Amino acid sequence: MNKETFFKAIEIISKHHSSEIVINQPINNFVGDLGTAKWTIHIKKCVPAVIDELKQEGFSLGMGEYGLSVSKF
Repeated sequence: MNKETFFKAIEIISKHHSSEIVINQPINNFVGDLGTAKWTIHIKKCVPAVIDELKQEGFSLGMGEYGLSVSKF
């Protein structure tokens, strides 16, 4: 995600209680542009409202090794 979509996702997630997320998890020990030009969010635990609101705002969600990955194209 770019900076703007990353902050929009964080804004949505932070409105809800009891969310556990991982930010900028390196994939296969590769960091690349994480935290400078690219950002990632993986949700480990959240209430259903987080998923609903992310989907309403056009985010894509997919289950992966580190949790539910959040992306927007």
